[in-house]
Amino acid sequence: MTIKEASGKTGISIDNLRYYERIGLIPEVPRTESGIRDYDEMAIHWIEFAMRFKKAGVSLESIREYIQLALQGISTKEARREILIETKAGLEKKMHDIHETMEVINYKIDNYDQKCEPITNELIAEWKESRKI
Repeated sequence: MTIKEASGKTGISIDNLRYYERIGLIPEVPRTESGIRDYDEMAIHWIEFAMRFKKAGVSLESIREYIQLALQGISTKEARREILIETKAGLEKKMHDIHETMEVINYKIDNYDQKCEPITNELIAEWKESRKI
């Protein structure tokens, strides 16, 4: 499929597809005899893999490293596993942090009228007084 079709299928702009290939974030895309990119299902798979990890906040360097190792074959299996384990640990920490923040937000929402609003109003009043507003 053409780069335009791959862009439509993945939702990634043509410029970004070219950029991701150039920096090694996705493997080199096969080309026709005339040099035009010819995206196959494997190329789409790598794009979706990279974008899923990117969306989760994994660094571009980690994604690139994983993909480059994968292209080297079975000899890099353990190194790739380590990247996945580190990525999982990082995501679990983010999820934990987000969960804690959600608990605070839910508490504030549930108790806003009784607790948060009066404190907020008091802080604003103190701030205005200190500024003589």
